[in-house]
Amino acid sequence: MHVNYCQLDAGRAGPVILVNLGRGLCPAMNAQACPDGLLFRQNTTIQQDFWCRLFSWRCIDECKYHCMWSAVKKLENAGRQVVKFHGKWPFKRIMGMQEPASVFASLLNLLANAYMYSKLRTEFSIKSRPMVLLWHLFALVCMNAWVWSMVFHTRDTPFTEFMDYTCALSMVMGLYVAAVVRILHSQKKIVATLLTGSLLYFATHVRLLATGVVDYDYNMTVNVIFGAVGSFIWLVYAGYLSARGSRYSSRMLWFVTCSAVVLPLELLDFPPVRRAWDAHAVWHLSTAPLPLLFYQFVIEDLRYTQSRQDKLL
Repeated sequence: MHVNYCQLDAGRAGPVILVNLGRGLCPAMNAQACPDGLLFRQNTTIQQDFWCRLFSWRCIDECKYHCMWSAVKKLENAGRQVVKFHGKWPFKRIMGMQEPASVFASLLNLLANAYMYSKLRTEFSIKSRPMVLLWHLFALVCMNAWVWSMVFHTRDTPFTEFMDYTCALSMVMGLYVAAVVRILHSQKKIVATLLTGSLLYFATHVRLLATGVVDYDYNMTVNVIFGAVGSFIWLVYAGYLSARGSRYSSRMLWFVTCSAVVLPLELLDFPPVRRAWDAHAVWHLSTAPLPLLFYQFVIEDLRYTQSRQDKLL
């Protein structure tokens, strides 16, 4: 039998703490159940439920999970504050999902995007105008990002983390690119220059993420900057439409305002409520209704441009 220790951190600037967990905490790691420390022997897989086996919770992953909760219990019994383990708050997994609340909130975002995309696709054919193709591509990028958000929060691995961060940035930059194309579509050279620069930067950033050495603050800053610039452009455009008497511009104004109001949830942090709802999960939940506003604006804007073109014919 071994004396087990569990590593946790008390914040980015805080010390690393080793909590003595006593003897016999992690029987899954013994030589009989898991000789290589990774895979369970066939006759010991009954220790896992169906969902944990489905999502490939390895022997060492199980050990870390149970180690974490033993450490949490010891900290709480000692009257100490619960802190993060390997950079993450302790979450109670459900059906093999590592962060079930974030998975649920990501699913709501995916469904909201899919629902509004179905409305867009029903009313506007891709072949009708180039601008419609832009919105079809934008919707697919967003839905892809939320799928990977669900995958990542279900099982945090280096690959799922890379895909989540990459696809999240593609969605944020997509908001910026769509604003540039919509407003400056007649200025082809300017649009081409801005899009080329954006794509080159995106490729460079993805290459950085692929190294596995992620500067989380830098990655967050990049997302916030592109999100803020894209939102500002949309805000200016919506203000311009509103000044001309457009009623549907209010949807974009509300979208940008609500996005700004809930953004602090992503930038701030607090321990998960009921072992599930941390700031990130609540932020995902709060963004779920926003696609309804955004795509309704897009649909109304396409109707507006279509009516203008019909008048010119």
